[in-house]
Amino acid sequence: MFKQTRFYLGLMLIVQSVSCIFLVICFLFKDKKNTAGPFTVLGLITAVSGVFLISEKIRERFDDDSIIEAMNSICDDRSAVKHDIPVDDTADETEFN
Repeated sequence: MFKQTRFYLGLMLIVQSVSCIFLVICFLFKDKKNTAGPFTVLGLITAVSGVFLISEKIRERFDDDSIIEAMNSICDDRSAVKHDIPVDDTADETEFN
């Protein structure tokens, strides 16, 4: 459960960084460069930390997918062996019922 919380926290940090970058753009258009500087730093820090928290979950997902792919490739190799059912001209359906 803790790992899922870290993922959501990472998403929230990325959303916060996007809003900080939007504020930076607004402050730069209003010629308030002194105010835009701290928001730029805050946006970069939250973006990096958010990406770090999300990357752990993405890495786990790719590891799980690679395990599933490996298991499927093993199972597919075994299913490649076909067992031929012997056909007998003297047998009919009544023998199997």
